[in-house]
Order: sequence, then structure tokens, then C-alpha cells
Amino acid sequence: MHEGLSPREREVVEMVAQGKTNAQIALQTGLSPNTVKDYIASACRRLGLEGRVALAVWWVRSGHELE
Repeated sequence: MHEGLSPREREVVEMVAQGKTNAQIALQTGLSPNTVKDYIASACRRLGLEGRVALAVWWVRSGHELE
């Protein structure tokens, strides 16, 4: 169901789907905003998606719960 996403990518994608900004995700995870951006780009590439909105839609449509 996660299409080969790493645990960290799944964590970041879930936060994107929750509507969090890169800065908010960075603060919550201890990553730099640039690293968060890289994780989002990597997840998009793996899933064949373009952008954070498509990533959020994929997350929800895949049946993932938002906490």
C-alpha cells in the first residue's frame, strides 16, 4: 500500500496530507526544511506524482487515516 516508500517518507507524506508546511514538518521531525523537501520530491518520484497536493490526495485515497 505504501508503494515502496521508506518509513520516513511515509511519515512526511502523512504530515503533508495533514496540511502541514515544510517548516512545520521540519520542526516536528527534527529535519531541515530542505531535507523535508527532498523527502517529498522522492515520494512523488516513487509514486509518479507531481507535487504535494497530488501526494496528499494519494495518501487519503489510499485509505490512510489522518491523525
